[in-house]
Amino acid sequence: MLQCMRYLWAGPNSLVGLIWVLLARLTGGGCSVHTGVVEAHGGWAKPILKRLPFVKNGAAAITVGHVVLAQSVAELERTREHERVHVRQYERWGPLFVFAYLAAGLWQWAQGNDPYRDNPFEVEAYKTTEK
Repeated sequence: MLQCMRYLWAGPNSLVGLIWVLLARLTGGGCSVHTGVVEAHGGWAKPILKRLPFVKNGAAAITVGHVVLAQSVAELERTREHERVHVRQYERWGPLFVFAYLAAGLWQWAQGNDPYRDNPFEVEAYKTTEK
């Protein structure tokens, strides 16, 4: 029951992510489900992730609710643990996550810090996965 509530709370974000999955599939990408998370790779997602603003050299993957988009299958595998931290953050913050993440990044930028690497959501994900 608790897991069902987590899916519902993160649901609005996941719906946006599923649209992105559809776009990836329609442009030649692939998708699957791994540990309760929809994962998509390739297609339009690859060039978009390569040019993601505020992330030096782009991003290998991005999480949107219970959806992860990556440049490739190899990037999905390499970033899986990190992206699962973001899935748990979406489960905690629900529809507020995107606003909280962006506000945290803007705050870091306003303080002269890196809006991506110093963002507390990324700090948590990297701390959890860089051992």
